[in-house]
Amino acid sequence: MIPHEQIQKLKIELFTGTSCPACITMKDRLKTIINEFDQTRLFYRELDIVEEIDYAVKLGILKTPAIALNGKLFSPSSLSMKALRKVIQEHLNKHESPENVSNR
Repeated sequence: MIPHEQIQKLKIELFTGTSCPACITMKDRLKTIINEFDQTRLFYRELDIVEEIDYAVKLGILKTPAIALNGKLFSPSSLSMKALRKVIQEHLNKHESPENVSNR
């Protein structure tokens, strides 16, 4: 069995703005979807674009809300829940532990 610390987690970062109605919607959508997955395989955090401006610029974020997966800008703000779920599942499948693959 592979210890949880050794399984690569998918890092999901949501960049939001203080007065951004779309950010609230995206935050709710993302939390709903994240709760459907194995929490030991995910690392989720929310970042305020103003407080993390240097990191946001480094990722190429031009507006909020924005999602970064494993430190790479991923999403336009208009993704549907279905599309978000699919992308998270695809990323988790890419980094699935050998034990989980062999037990199928």
